[in-house]
Amino acid sequence: MVFRQILFSSFLCCFLVGCGAIKLVDIPKSSSALQLTAEQKKTIQPKLKLIRDVVDDYDFEKKQLEGNLREYRAMASDRRLYRYDGGLSTAQRQRRLTQVRTKVRKFLSQRSTFLKEIEKLLQEINAELTAEQRVAFNALKMPELEIPRSLRRDPHADLRRIPRHLIGVQ
Repeated sequence: MVFRQILFSSFLCCFLVGCGAIKLVDIPKSSSALQLTAEQKKTIQPKLKLIRDVVDDYDFEKKQLEGNLREYRAMASDRRLYRYDGGLSTAQRQRRLTQVRTKVRKFLSQRSTFLKEIEKLLQEINAELTAEQRVAFNALKMPELEIPRSLRRDPHADLRRIPRHLIGVQ
């Protein structure tokens, strides 16, 4: 009896993991899910490839930015090295911070450009689909261009300022 329950629950977990939504950028699966005609495949598949390329470019840029941020944070947190021991002076640290900020701003503006390009391609694809295909198209998992975790606002930042004592005075 217990063995059957364990077997059933493991089967259910494996089944649910395998039933994930089909990604739009997975061209063969999304084409079969949309049931595209040969004529539609000629026009829609190149647009899907463009979307996949944009997502790949964004992922590459994101990894580069995360590497730059890690490098800067490692350098900024190493206060033990003085300027004469191979460390950076205050002016050099400030220049590095300005460079990192410039890269972040450029990355975020490029992200908005990528989002606009993807949105334009999705509208073009949607215009070429039939009503039944649009329902299937809306069920597909659309690509997401996530902001790196290190650039997102911390939702718990306000809670760190709560004093330990109820009144705030110790």
